[in-house]
Amino acid sequence: MVVTNACNSMTYSFPDSDSESDMEEYLPVNDEQLNSSTPIDLYEQRSNLIHLGCSGNLIEEYKRLTKLQLNKEYNNADIIKRNEHQKRLKEERERLLSRQRMEKEQEIQKLKTLISKLETIEIENEDEDKRFEEELKRQRELVDNAIAYDKKKYEAQSQQERARKEEEEKKKEEEAKKKEDEAKRKEENEVKEKEKKERISKLLAQKQASSVSLAGLEEYKQYYKKIEHYKKNIKPLLENPDFRKKCFDARRIVKRSLTQLQYKHEVILDKYRILHNHLMNIKQQSAEAFEVMLNVLSKAFLLQVKQEINATPFAAYFLARFAYLLCSTIPELQDYLMGRLMKRCPYLIPQYHDDDTSLSQDEIKARLRYVYTDKEKGVLESFLQHAEMQKCYVMFYGALCQTIPDPGQPPNPFPIKNAWIWLARICNMPPREITPVLVLGLLEVATIRLLEAYPHQTPKLLRLIRERICTDSPICKGNDNVASIERLKMFIDDYFNTGRPQCVPESLPSVL
Repeated sequence: MVVTNACNSMTYSFPDSDSESDMEEYLPVNDEQLNSSTPIDLYEQRSNLIHLGCSGNLIEEYKRLTKLQLNKEYNNADIIKRNEHQKRLKEERERLLSRQRMEKEQEIQKLKTLISKLETIEIENEDEDKRFEEELKRQRELVDNAIAYDKKKYEAQSQQERARKEEEEKKKEEEAKKKEDEAKRKEENEVKEKEKKERISKLLAQKQASSVSLAGLEEYKQYYKKIEHYKKNIKPLLENPDFRKKCFDARRIVKRSLTQLQYKHEVILDKYRILHNHLMNIKQQSAEAFEVMLNVLSKAFLLQVKQEINATPFAAYFLARFAYLLCSTIPELQDYLMGRLMKRCPYLIPQYHDDDTSLSQDEIKARLRYVYTDKEKGVLESFLQHAEMQKCYVMFYGALCQTIPDPGQPPNPFPIKNAWIWLARICNMPPREITPVLVLGLLEVATIRLLEAYPHQTPKLLRLIRERICTDSPICKGNDNVASIERLKMFIDDYFNTGRPQCVPESLPSVL
């Protein structure tokens, strides 16, 4: 269908249903395209349309007619396509159903064949079952016969096993009884041996306890560890000439300070400050040189103790105060001083070294620190000389324990309880010839402080010493300890008679 308008030179035609062109290509031009064409006489156009019986707007009419025609043609084409598609679906469904029917028939045929085979197998199985039952019956008979045989054999073996076990049990009982008898004999022997060892160890312990205080010995070992360390690690350094010279120069002040000590407090404090500052300066320069000086100081000081106290007993007090000041401010000196003091005076442990029967008298004296008066001839000092020297060390120790610090000074590292402990230890051991000498030495310097610290116990201890030490102490050859025993008795008796112990004064008596 072709529409030609005299007032519009453009020709419009409907697209075919088989055309591949889009519908937009056939749509009428818009108003802008019309306006862009050659000018048209709108009045004349409108008159012609009215004359032909058309609506006033030819373009709108054309759009409406075109839309109706397109819808009609498109609807027809869709119907045709849908019918063809349904036809194809129907043919495909019939083809699928036909194939499914064929597959089912084939499957049914297979099942029939399988059932036929199963029926045949079942018949064969029935025969096989019969044969199996017969074979099973035969096997059961064989098993029953085997069980009966095994049972008979087991009964015979069990009877033999019971007989064997009975015999073994009988043997075991006999062996157990034999072992029990042996164990009893062994236990009895062990008990006897243990009792014997206990008796021997008790005797040894009693003998050892009577010759050494184990607690005191342990304290001595703890002190002496420092000296062993010095011998192993510090002393070899003195082989170096420079180090030895440095230490030699430093020891001069040490010895000079010791020789200048007096009983006056101000002199003691002055010498203490000089020596303390000197040691601290050495410590800042060399720790090894400091250790050397402590060792030198302890040896020189104990030599001073022996000389001074032997000459004037009251020297024990100012030497003890000087030692207290150094030990309280230089703790490292305590091990050196006490280690060497107990080595020089083993009675401060106390230890007598007379529990070892393998030692000769000379060896025992050597361990008790007897010294030679004539080393070339091998002549040792006498008991009285030895006792007086050892008494000096005990008096120094007692004076050290009884020292009371001045106001503002540090506490005493060796309090009065140490003197009490030493007296308790030596009183718990059997007295020797030297015991009265040593006990008197400590009481002469520490009894006042002991009474102040232990006002109720000290009199009991003094009474024990009077009744036991003074009476049980053996008399040495030559009666060298008789005077000391008598002086100890007089010291204690005077205290009980007057109530005041006659101790060594801390200073020289005034001269009238």
